[in-house]
Amino acid sequence: MSASLINRSRVTMIAAAGVVALSVVAVGGAQAAPAAAEKCTIKSYTPKTFVVSEVTTEKTFKVKTTGCTQKSWRIDLVDSEGNKAVLVKSAKPVVPLEASDLENGLAGHYRVLVTVKSTDGKTTKKKSTFALLRKSTFGTTFDAGPEPTAPGAELNLVANLRRVSWGANPVYTGFANRTVVVQFKASGTKTFTKVKTVKTNAEGRVSTTVTANKSGAWRLHFAGSATTSAANSRADAISIG
Repeated sequence: MSASLINRSRVTMIAAAGVVALSVVAVGGAQAAPAAAEKCTIKSYTPKTFVVSEVTTEKTFKVKTTGCTQKSWRIDLVDSEGNKAVLVKSAKPVVPLEASDLENGLAGHYRVLVTVKSTDGKTTKKKSTFALLRKSTFGTTFDAGPEPTAPGAELNLVANLRRVSWGANPVYTGFANRTVVVQFKASGTKTFTKVKTVKTNAEGRVSTTVTANKSGAWRLHFAGSATTSAANSRADAISIG
């Protein structure tokens, strides 16, 4: 199968999974606006990232413009040859995606075209990007111990990083060989800081040690990947006594 056919299949499958328009469509050309009309500018749209877990996930899309009053808008997924499939329209801004309707190969980054029709007869377009990602999670698996502990003592940190596998029977599986950041937030402060990085093993398990010098909270952070969402573990507070 050619790359263009693969891309076309991907954008159409995502549109189909969202229960929106399934056919490849062409966006109409811009119409002449009244001479006194302000310029309609598409500022942004949200959400640009759609993370799908093991259950139905819904997102409400919005398009922000200036200089005009919106009559309608649409966001089209665009493949490498410029073919389009509707992702969402203003008439139905809520898009539900079901993990069981998706394949893991659909996760990734896409080009989109945002089109706005304003009440003064203008059509405005803007190119952008869209990410469809598999959800990752540490769940409740993170633990730091022993606690309480003495100054300078060694703490053991353990957790399991998993990500959802889409398909007929969605399930979370261990995310192997992923870089994870150990973070610490001292008591009385508001910001987590990096302590070191570690990698998950073949089962997605993290096991490492750190030195406890101050009371505070520990956690793990996964920055995500091209196909998978970022995740933070729960924070575990350790008192130094």
